Amino acid sequence: MSSSAAISRLQAVMANINANAAASRPAANATATANSKAAPKTSNDAQPIVVAEDAVQDGGNAIDTFSSYIPTALPHCVVKALFDAHQQPDKKSTDVDKNKPTQQNDVIELLDSDDECEQNDTKQEAPTSSMSTSDYSSQLFTTKNALIPSHTSPACESALLSSVSACNFSSNGSDGALQDESASTILPLVVEGKLSPLQAEGVALATTRFNRVFTSNSAGSLQQKGAVQRAGFFLGDGAGIGKGRQIAATIRDAFCRNHGRGRQLWISTSRELIEDAKRDLNDVGCHVEIHDGVDLLGKSGASGKGLGVGGSLGKGVLFITYSLLVSGKRLEDILNWLAGGSIGKNDSKHQAEQSYDGMIVFDEAHKAKNLEADTRTAKLVIALQERLPNARVLYCSATGVSEIAHMAYAVRLGLWGSANPLYPTFDSFKDALTRRGVGAMEMLALEMKRKGLFLARTLSWEGADFHTLEVRLGQKQVASYDGAVKWWFRVKAEIESALQMLNISANTIWRLYFAAQQRFYKEMCICAKVDEVVAQAKQYLENDHSIVIGLQSTGEAGMDVTLNELAESLVESGSARKDQKGKVDLENVDLPNLLSTCGSIMSNFLRSHFPIAPPPQEAPKIPPVPPNGFASEFERLEHARLTDLADRIKNMPPPEPIRELVRRREELLRSIKALNLPPNPLDDIIDRFGVENVAEMTGRSGRILRKTDNTFRYTFRYQTSYGLSMPTNREDESDCLNVKERKLFMDGKKHVAIISDAASTGVSLHSDRRCKSSHKRRVHFTIELPWAADKAIQQLGRSHRSGQVSAPIYKMVVSDLGGERRFASAVSKRMAQLGALTKGDRRAATGTDLSEFDVDSIFGRRALAKFYTALSSTPYSSPSRNSNSVLDEFISHPQQPSDEARMETLATAANALNDVGLGGEPNVKKFLNRIAGLEVLRQRLVFSLFMSTLDDVITDAKATGEFEGSVEDIKATSIELKSEQVIATDSSCGAKTELTRLMIDRGVSFNFIIETIAVDDKIAAGDKQNGDVEMAVEKDDDATEKKESHRKQAKSGFYISKRKIAGRRLVMFAQQKVSNDASSDSNLDDPLGLMVITRPNTGKNPCERTSKDLRDKYDILVSSEDIAHHLRSVNNEESDADSEEKKSDNDEDKTHDAISVVRKNWKKVAGLWDEAYDNSNFKNHNDGLAPRISEVGLITGAVLHILPALEKAVQIMSSAQRSLRVMRVQTDLGRRIVGIKFPVTHDAIERLMVNMSGVSNARQGLMSAFVDEPFSPISDKAMKWATTERKTMKSFFGAAAASKPSSSTAPPKPANASNSTKNPTTTKEKKRKQESTKSQTKKAKNSNISSFFGKKNSW
Repeated sequence: MSSSAAISRLQAVMANINANAAASRPAANATATANSKAAPKTSNDAQPIVVAEDAVQDGGNAIDTFSSYIPTALPHCVVKALFDAHQQPDKKSTDVDKNKPTQQNDVIELLDSDDECEQNDTKQEAPTSSMSTSDYSSQLFTTKNALIPSHTSPACESALLSSVSACNFSSNGSDGALQDESASTILPLVVEGKLSPLQAEGVALATTRFNRVFTSNSAGSLQQKGAVQRAGFFLGDGAGIGKGRQIAATIRDAFCRNHGRGRQLWISTSRELIEDAKRDLNDVGCHVEIHDGVDLLGKSGASGKGLGVGGSLGKGVLFITYSLLVSGKRLEDILNWLAGGSIGKNDSKHQAEQSYDGMIVFDEAHKAKNLEADTRTAKLVIALQERLPNARVLYCSATGVSEIAHMAYAVRLGLWGSANPLYPTFDSFKDALTRRGVGAMEMLALEMKRKGLFLARTLSWEGADFHTLEVRLGQKQVASYDGAVKWWFRVKAEIESALQMLNISANTIWRLYFAAQQRFYKEMCICAKVDEVVAQAKQYLENDHSIVIGLQSTGEAGMDVTLNELAESLVESGSARKDQKGKVDLENVDLPNLLSTCGSIMSNFLRSHFPIAPPPQEAPKIPPVPPNGFASEFERLEHARLTDLADRIKNMPPPEPIRELVRRREELLRSIKALNLPPNPLDDIIDRFGVENVAEMTGRSGRILRKTDNTFRYTFRYQTSYGLSMPTNREDESDCLNVKERKLFMDGKKHVAIISDAASTGVSLHSDRRCKSSHKRRVHFTIELPWAADKAIQQLGRSHRSGQVSAPIYKMVVSDLGGERRFASAVSKRMAQLGALTKGDRRAATGTDLSEFDVDSIFGRRALAKFYTALSSTPYSSPSRNSNSVLDEFISHPQQPSDEARMETLATAANALNDVGLGGEPNVKKFLNRIAGLEVLRQRLVFSLFMSTLDDVITDAKATGEFEGSVEDIKATSIELKSEQVIATDSSCGAKTELTRLMIDRGVSFNFIIETIAVDDKIAAGDKQNGDVEMAVEKDDDATEKKESHRKQAKSGFYISKRKIAGRRLVMFAQQKVSNDASSDSNLDDPLGLMVITRPNTGKNPCERTSKDLRDKYDILVSSEDIAHHLRSVNNEESDADSEEKKSDNDEDKTHDAISVVRKNWKKVAGLWDEAYDNSNFKNHNDGLAPRISEVGLITGAVLHILPALEKAVQIMSSAQRSLRVMRVQTDLGRRIVGIKFPVTHDAIERLMVNMSGVSNARQGLMSAFVDEPFSPISDKAMKWATTERKTMKSFFGAAAASKPSSSTAPPKPANASNSTKNPTTTKEKKRKQESTKSQTKKAKNSNISSFFGKKNSW
């Protein structure tokens, strides 16, 4: 297709975009559905939620977590082509599309104006040739009249990451020159709709980044000094953006420029994904051979000669998996194939590897993250990069770095080593950033984007609902759990007795004991959720939704052991027989019920680790034979003696088991059956929904299903036989079956999908508009939290992808057991780190905030130490200020709780800690693990006391400004940008470092408080009218009981201190944090009656006060309820008066203005507030008031290169100033700024300049660590080879057949007609008709909005 024709298609879209944008514009500040149990309406037009980083009630302006993505780094020529197409709409195409409906998700909405007439009538000013790329992009994607879709579905970026632009590399300083060259191969793809602008930007930045070559050791100690390495690029786009399409376009560019001499490498997680790779390459017009690594490498052996040096195997893309990379010696085979195309007549193998400049794609690069754990995958990924230093490396993963330590494999980013002399090794880089926490990770992500080596876009979370569903255990579940706790205590006692009988000490067995116990209780927590999840899922199914249930493990390993034990017992009883291979056919064995994974954990531990015999004699260590032989005859004889002794010990029979211990073990095994343990949750869910309704996408080989006679039978999942090439192992077989199950789910033949870790990568389960079940909104239950945050993100991305009709509903399911906080805590911490690293924002990983679950923090450890101290010795003391309220909930007769009863309850908690071996060092992970081994009631008591203590610690930390959540976001009533001063330039990329000064006004006016009261009252009144009035009346009694069950809560309103503070009585506004109003539907429990405090000079205080403390120290001036009641009565009177006569606008009694009404009736309160507000309008304390105004300095831009200078500059300052905390702020004009807080005093700035000068002098004389090569020219021959579709036997004969009239479609000939004659007139008419039909088809295709985005609308 020609470029002009494709541009015409782009022009045809413009007429419908304005109407489509208006239809898809979300309502401002829409919120998620509150009721998690009711099935929401199917939402083709569901209102999106606005995910805010800070809730408005936390004070100040909320900073949005996400903002619509604008591709500001697009090559200049691409932006200009899109701009020109937008400015010259094709009238004919527009008329064709005029009456065609558009789909809501076809374009991204980037306009702020609702005036469509103004948009259509106003002519966009054409950009001048002097405009920069960012200016073009700004006009094209963000101006009121210019609207171009950047992707098929709304795409966004974290708000903080969007505050910076990717660096435009240009060695000659001209804007757009090199960028235009990077678009040589992708411009036709964008114009033809094969790449979206968003995807084109990623490809252009990657290919530009590959031109940078580090001239020395950029990978730290991994390379010899003086070595050369080419820079790499990290594509961190989220699921659904189209990483595969961008990878394909980047590989296509490499082929067209003849990089790697036609050989590229693509590494992914699953062999089944090769089909996706073929599709993506074909979609971008790259028609090269894609070689399956299993087949290609298996044909040649280890010799370098059969590896496709010539023939059809000599060029193309080698597709392998990480598991294949680590199998055997495949690395050498891969290197031989890649470098084989670079070997000249006189080249050695080493020279060939050094000169290879093709592509290496690490797709799903997070598989190589565990270098610190010394995994073989991570080591071989680094080895591959070392052996091919000139290769173009592309890292692709939405979750590639869940923490700094997991970045070690990304050696080509140039963040450490000689490319960045500040961090000579990865360890120094990791230590420097880890010390500064999550904020430093956010700064790193921003800096990586500035340097042009990183992008991270994601699908918008618009329309997605997020809920945390807490499941309370029922009576049967509590009884089962408590029985299991007693069993584990019994096992512990038996082990202690056995060890004493055997007279041995075994620390290893206790590690195994607690590990098995931890797995057991985690499984119990999952099983406890099944009832509630199934009940809610069935409600959603009745409302025509589809269900996705996320698990991590299937429990197959433990189940296999249990099944084998069952088979052996059946053989012994004569109920079953073994086959010729000595195995029992389990598919022919009837089972009375589903098997329990929890029970298998118990039995496996007992059979494997319960001590029943003395340990075998330990063999002596044999020293190695010296390389030069033994020094003496004595050494030789001693070595021979030790060898002989070791052999004799090795051949000795194992010690005989002690019968008494064997009896005890068997008794413990029999007792498992009496515990009434829940069945395997995966089998249980399938049984409840019916196997015909459930699409299982896991890695297990078999499952237990119900038969028609209500008995159960083990069934293998793999029932299909494949051809010779498919599959080669169990992993491939599982992949094939999962693909089949996925199709059944997407076609609507199965309505419930269950996915495990094995199916959490690359599988799409969203409401794809192309699938038959697109009308069904997805409800995604996560009932097992994974250990790694990246796995959680991967799994959530299965149901939220590009091209979806409706966004999913997410339900994070947790039980009310305190022990499960261990798992939730780990996930929430990793999600915060992951969001900060990969999205530049700690809360951008999922669009939701799990910080409430993160108790494993510095404050958690501090709270645990305080908790242990309070219960370490008698008499016990209260660990928190709220301990009595917590204890009263666990006292049998709480109506008149006594100090003695509370002390007994504290003793119960202390004994519980002692029972599970807790105390001493405050290790939160250990604490959460061990309390899972307590009965439900004692577990809740211990955890409630700990959480109460943690609340106190966090409250105190907020009051002192130490709490990270309250100080890292600068929040104030007004924030103005005062000045920006460039103080340094990063020589590695030209990025500027600036000192930004901000003027902060924390004050809150009286008018603002009154407006808030009026708005809140109006909203509350509207909620009452929309709700069921009778139901509200019925709730009065319950609400009264609720109030009486807690301490009386103070009223919201204006207060004044009872005594003078700093010479004056202080006025403030207090608002209930949790409403205890009778009409409130809130289920939150607030026994303290916490009040949120707002002062006229300092604004909203992060530290709440309890109602008791407020009443003791402050008197109420007027309540919010009285003010709201007065405003309502005045408005009602005015309405009656207006019906009789019209009043003048100058009438002083007119009370539409709520502020005037309040000021008139409560002059004293207004005067006190105004006086404090006005007298604090200074930078220093005045008249006993803290200042409203302050000046804050932020070091913004490139920061890592001056970090040592910053640290030295603040060494002699206070601890608060030395912390160099990363701060985030949004100014009154909406600009988002992130930087390191730095004192703006004269002395501090002067010391900074001196230290920066010292750093600069130390670096003088150093040679540049990199060079920027020019783009390789496009090879016409290579481009033709790569973009020409290959002729196969099928396509060749198909084309030949198409060129001849078909006997089946040709019109019948007359009986007397000759086979050798033709009617020339008829042939010409047919030709004209065919050309006319083609022309009409082409016009219709050009006028279709979906066709603008390529075939099947699939980016």
